[in-house]
Amino acid sequence: MEMYIWNTVIVLSKIVFYVGFACIAGYTFFKQVFEQSESHNNLAIANLKWIRGSIVIALLANGLWFFASTGAMAEEGIQGAFDPDILDIMWDSPIGDGTLLRGLGLVLAIFAITSHIKFKSVVLSNYLKQGILVSSLFLLAYTFTLIGHVSELGVFGKVLLMLHVLVMAWWFGALFPLRQACNERNYEQLYSLMDTFGKQASIAVSLLLVAGLWLAFQLVGNVEELFSSSYGQTLLLKLALVTSILGIAAKHKLKLVPQLKNNDGREALSKSISIEMVVAFAILSVTAGLTSVVGPAN
Repeated sequence: MEMYIWNTVIVLSKIVFYVGFACIAGYTFFKQVFEQSESHNNLAIANLKWIRGSIVIALLANGLWFFASTGAMAEEGIQGAFDPDILDIMWDSPIGDGTLLRGLGLVLAIFAITSHIKFKSVVLSNYLKQGILVSSLFLLAYTFTLIGHVSELGVFGKVLLMLHVLVMAWWFGALFPLRQACNERNYEQLYSLMDTFGKQASIAVSLLLVAGLWLAFQLVGNVEELFSSSYGQTLLLKLALVTSILGIAAKHKLKLVPQLKNNDGREALSKSISIEMVVAFAILSVTAGLTSVVGPAN
């Protein structure tokens, strides 16, 4: 029973971290959507607070994940999570390294978003903030190579994993600002934003799929394991969710976005993006389970 509780806490804390990771990517690459004109100043402030709050909660969840992992290893109840000897062992392990680097990455993102870095050149200030945010994203992506089943893959596999999680964060992180843009931008601006995103996504999602399928093949090993093992079956569920979100994205590109040129379809696009956000959250939840509770047979 105790292990069930620890595993639940580990999965939930990972989901919160994934959401925070995606929020950083969304703000990094779609900052212009959050920095609205003065007429939308109150809404822009509220959105920025939501982003900051998500990252701070992700930072807390990162610490909770470490102690839950310690408790799961100790198997001695709540006191095991704070056992000094077990904590030392965990801190010197890849889990400790991941916790430290993820905490550093999240703190860097919070600093970049909340601080008022000002130089004589506004452009230089913006470049510095953007550089810190991008560094945070790469640092957070690197931590995925330290923990779990993929930590035993070679350099090529780890690079593919980083590419996979970075594109995932970019895509899922874009959904909130894009939905906000549906309510705040005029049709011409919204069409331009969505059209640009669609073109970028066509390339990025292709990379996401290639990297994801290669990693899945390396971890599962063969088609039989895909259907017979719990890891393979959970992976199939994730693939089904990914297929559904790709269908939603295709609907946007082929139907809903072109309608914007006729000053129509704003509400339908906003609702469809909301559905896409729900499916994205489900994908993150299944991923948290795959990397925590369910393991590949090989």
